[in-house]
Amino acid sequence: MRDYRRLFSLALTIVMLLSLMVGCQSPTASSNDKETSKNNGSKSESATGDHGKTLNLYIPNYYNDVEKQQWAKVVEKFKELNPGVNVNVANGDVQVESGKLPTLLQSGVEPPDAILMNAGPGRVSVLSNVNLIQPLNKLYEKNNWKDQLRPFAYDLISGEKNIYELPHMVDAIGFFYNKDVFEQHGIKVPTTKDEFLKALQTLKDKGVAPITVGARNGYAIGWLFGVMLESAAGTEKVEELLYGNGKWNDPEIVKVAEMMADWVKKGYITKESVTQTQADSKFRFLSKKAAMEAEGTYLITDLVDQKLQSSVNSVMMPSFIEGKTAKPVGGIGLTWVIPTKAKDVDLAEKWFNFIVSKDYSQIVLNLPDYNFVPASKASIGIEPAGEVLKTSMKNIENGSGYNPSVFMGVEAKEAYYQNLQGLVGGLTKPKEAMDNIEAAAEKDRAEGFKLNKK
Repeated sequence: MRDYRRLFSLALTIVMLLSLMVGCQSPTASSNDKETSKNNGSKSESATGDHGKTLNLYIPNYYNDVEKQQWAKVVEKFKELNPGVNVNVANGDVQVESGKLPTLLQSGVEPPDAILMNAGPGRVSVLSNVNLIQPLNKLYEKNNWKDQLRPFAYDLISGEKNIYELPHMVDAIGFFYNKDVFEQHGIKVPTTKDEFLKALQTLKDKGVAPITVGARNGYAIGWLFGVMLESAAGTEKVEELLYGNGKWNDPEIVKVAEMMADWVKKGYITKESVTQTQADSKFRFLSKKAAMEAEGTYLITDLVDQKLQSSVNSVMMPSFIEGKTAKPVGGIGLTWVIPTKAKDVDLAEKWFNFIVSKDYSQIVLNLPDYNFVPASKASIGIEPAGEVLKTSMKNIENGSGYNPSVFMGVEAKEAYYQNLQGLVGGLTKPKEAMDNIEAAAEKDRAEGFKLNKK
């Protein structure tokens, strides 16, 4: 990946310099464009005391007040376990693609001690390659973090010489479904390919939109295609795509694209999807105008906020491969990093130890509105208070599949989103779409982009 990173670093440096000419921005002045809909604006909350050091954290903007209250309880618990330590939490843009997070770290403003950012090899490597975040190898050895993480979570971040991140949570993307809609039309939760396809047709015949997706947001159509890939092609084939010699225009992958195009033609995926944002699609689903939506556990705070916990649950799309069981689609959703110029690495270390601890898992999983699957081993065996998260954690017990966009190079990721949007809009044929994505992936490979799996 060295040559690829060098090119990306040069482009990133130019973006940073241009941004700095406009003016520096503090951690509390960012807005968030991350892969899930967030409230705009940026806020900073301080938990101050009369003495002691202050741990400065930089995390994503809150989805809503539910998540804001969750973080307040987490900080309160950390302070209880670390008397005399104050905590300052700032919210902002934690996405590398927008350029705001790299610019913040390069701006000369004193960086936070730890950042919770959108995860993915293509994101973390951008920051590590230009020395904006520091390697954590010594801290991993000192604190034995390897053995405190879910094995598949550790494997996803440990393929290179240095480790730069501590996973916060793992994604568990599947279908959310409206239980009331299913019951109203006599549909049981499908467990086989035939049952799933029959459910789609029944819903369509009853005048109910079977699947809604906010295709205008590339990541959302990527979620849906990722779920379909896991079901119809399988984890091993996707691993071959990401880590091996697989091609995006291999016959097995083209068949999944053909299935998506067919579902649009049959009305299983609503025709409105191509013009919908993720927020539009979520509203359509939560208002019961659609039966299913491909989503991660992020949706749980919305369910709690709108008091819909009892009428919605998650389900994996059944495997279409004989003898296989489909896994949730995902990877590391959010991950912790330490800026190279962090003022207090010791406090960041204390925080990281807290994140992988049983104390942390117990406090968050006992919140009925908590919406993440912790990446720590300590969380295994703790039954979440929320029913939806309980289902998701059970689904991910044996690991997860892959959300491809998180593991792609820049060219391939852009082509992936654009061509899936074209597929849903009827502007691109399945084989053509996969050819275009493969051509972009080949450009990334030519520039040195390659993922290594432990």
